[in-house]
Amino acid sequence: MSSVLTVTDPTAVNLLTRGRARWVLGGFLHGENTVAEVARELKGDLRVVHRDVLALRNAGLLRVVREQKRAGRPVKVYEATAAAFFVPFSATGAAELTELSGLRARRYDALFDLASTRKFALLHHEQGAGREWGVRLYLNAEGLISVDESYEGAELVDAAVRWQGPTGLMLDARAEVCLSVAEAKEVQIELIRLLMRLQPGGLKDAPHGTGQPFLLRLGLIEVTEQELEGLI
Repeated sequence: MSSVLTVTDPTAVNLLTRGRARWVLGGFLHGENTVAEVARELKGDLRVVHRDVLALRNAGLLRVVREQKRAGRPVKVYEATAAAFFVPFSATGAAELTELSGLRARRYDALFDLASTRKFALLHHEQGAGREWGVRLYLNAEGLISVDESYEGAELVDAAVRWQGPTGLMLDARAEVCLSVAEAKEVQIELIRLLMRLQPGGLKDAPHGTGQPFLLRLGLIEVTEQELEGLI
């Protein structure tokens, strides 16, 4: 099996850049496997996974290596045609580099926003005690204009300094900050370290499947003053 296979065939490119089929192919990257075993690993429907396997085979991404005899039809054993696959941007038809992950990113953000709205509504119902929630405009401790959200009657303290809303296992924060290049690099490193620590190998429960699924959304990007003003 070759190490990395560059893929440019349109059918194979479509399978590798969109949807579920690429995860099905991933189930064969560690070696020989069957449709049933991959369906079990992915917790997917056997018939759906079987259709994906046939599509991957027809696209030259999977091949049959042998058959296991059993009563009735023998079971086909497949393997990936390479240890890894690479789809060059030029073969995707995308107009921008960010389009390669854009569809999943939009689904991710939509799910994050939906889950955040649902969780916040639940926490507000449990902890709000009938208090009105709304938008505030005031001068903060530094004499700067501040716009945030909190309960009516809450102290005029920035939410980023002291959160006075409902509390629970959620965080959905956005911030506009002015940083030097050195400070921005320091923040970037801290965020990367956090992501590395959250990988399955760095956690106690995740490798054993005893944790709960959470979404984490991090970002840091430089913008112009004019673009920042457009957020007002």
